[in-house]
Amino acid sequence: MRKYLFLIPAIVLCTLVQAQTYNFYFGNIHAHSGYSDGNKDSVTSGMSTPIEDFLYAQNSQHIDFYGISEHNHHSAGMAHTANYHQGIADANAATTTDFVAMYGMEWGVINNGGHVIIYGYDSLIGWEDGYYDVFNGQYDYAALWNKINAVPNAFGYLAHPDFADYNSLFSTTAGVSADNAIVGMAARSGPAFSTNSNYSNPTSGNYIARYNDALKMGYHLGVGLDHDTHYSVFGRQTKGRLVVLAETLTRDNILDAFRNMRFYSSDDWNCKVNFAINSNVMGSVVTQAGSPTLSVTVADDDGSETSATIQVFYGVPGSGVNPTVLTTANNTTTLNYTHTIANNTEYYYYLKITQADGDIIWTSPIWYTRNDGVTNNPPTADFTPSALITCINQPVTFNDNSTNAPTAWAWSLPGATPNTSTNQNVVATYAAPGTYTAYLIASNQYGADTTLPVTITVNLPPTVTAIAPAICKGEIDTLIASGADTYTWSNGANGPVIYVSPTTSTNYTVTGYTNGCSAQYTVTVTVQNCTGVEEEVVPTFTLYPNPANGFVSVDATAMQGIKLIEVYDLTGRKVLTKISPNNIVTLDITALNSGHYVVKTTMKNNNAVSHQQLIIQH
Repeated sequence: MRKYLFLIPAIVLCTLVQAQTYNFYFGNIHAHSGYSDGNKDSVTSGMSTPIEDFLYAQNSQHIDFYGISEHNHHSAGMAHTANYHQGIADANAATTTDFVAMYGMEWGVINNGGHVIIYGYDSLIGWEDGYYDVFNGQYDYAALWNKINAVPNAFGYLAHPDFADYNSLFSTTAGVSADNAIVGMAARSGPAFSTNSNYSNPTSGNYIARYNDALKMGYHLGVGLDHDTHYSVFGRQTKGRLVVLAETLTRDNILDAFRNMRFYSSDDWNCKVNFAINSNVMGSVVTQAGSPTLSVTVADDDGSETSATIQVFYGVPGSGVNPTVLTTANNTTTLNYTHTIANNTEYYYYLKITQADGDIIWTSPIWYTRNDGVTNNPPTADFTPSALITCINQPVTFNDNSTNAPTAWAWSLPGATPNTSTNQNVVATYAAPGTYTAYLIASNQYGADTTLPVTITVNLPPTVTAIAPAICKGEIDTLIASGADTYTWSNGANGPVIYVSPTTSTNYTVTGYTNGCSAQYTVTVTVQNCTGVEEEVVPTFTLYPNPANGFVSVDATAMQGIKLIEVYDLTGRKVLTKISPNNIVTLDITALNSGHYVVKTTMKNNNAVSHQQLIIQH
């Protein structure tokens, strides 16, 4: 899952009573370079590539992170998939200890579609031939959500949304796939085509109606502010900023903040909003005993904003009813309010803050369910899997199952990537085989608990091979796979040995499984139109007697002798080997059980391989 819709790490932002704290980072994730339809003034600005744009943004005021979201399709300027991958490399090169560069895509079309900003997905998704790494139909948003959810670090964010966009998402009850993929949307966007570089062209778009539509349909998503920059003024056309709450200024932590909806929209480029309910920060989805107590503080680093109007909006998720104002505090920078609600009821809450100069801040919500059955006890830490056998580079999902409402998590996963995390749930991979341990510390305001170490066994995939000689049209060919415990073939057959009779040359892929790991191997059965023995590509030999009991003779006189004979049982296991330069070889089969076997020969003259079935009857 992209968002963790149960319990999100909790903090008290002002008093810092929890071990985990967040810092405020300001930036933008909606802009374009000359790799799509941005840098429209490249002739005069001298900028056209992502690396040039990142370096410019890095020197803009109040910009800690900056994202370029390139239009994904050729008709909007994406010239080649190589440009998308170069943009990712440019973002890596531009990232420093005090600036995070991100590169993603703005997927889709405006008319009858809707734009989705996607980050954490290092392959270009598209629909135009030759202009994508991963195909997705132009209007197939259901498939797009699934693709985003399949990549642990990816997320979607809705750009300048219209009511009918995304296959009528805003009038449809929230679906799990879309809800997991989408982390937020814009409260404001633009000015997209501003050429202003002195921060004096404010963002004026307003998409709060769509935000309310999504919330009332049951979606869990936050709200941000977009620049949608198309000229070379990255970060400088407006003072508006998208603000994230992250532990430190790293790309992983910024992406984690987006995935957990810890962000807000601010017309003011240095306004810091602390919004919590019972110590749970914005973006949290929590279940606790008792009614929610909201606490808010608003701070402005330059001291120019000493008062504001704070409005609390609230609504019922999935009710189809727009949120309304719960309470308002005027001429203040703080608010504390307890909303008395019934047991087993759920609400969401978000803020609209209007500063004295008219700047507006919209926050992401907190979703709160009252359940008086939740006790005020320390957590009992637990997670799944309780033990695991997996394969190298195969994603493993660690799910928190702790009881008593934990609000913070600390994972230790030595040998994995990542090897630590403070997310509630973690998707990790192991690059090397071996035996590893994993454990979790779960905590809340009443204490902490640690799980016992869980054993993770990581295996290598099997080395699967298969053989398939050429045949004449109308003949039956024997395909033999080896290297794994069980096998499945692309034609639906199972087992290490199968028989096929294709009329044309055909590829067959076998998937072998061992210890929960799999690997594939493809062989080609070449079919010849043979008119005589002299045209047969694969030599033949004679087995007699067949069925046999005790001994069997292998006669390859016509093929000038045998170099190697191998006998396999129908599990693919080699049960007999004989090296011989003779034309006729006798095999002792008294030690073999009755049943069907495959005799494989390698000829002396040209190393050609041939197979025949042998039946042993004792």
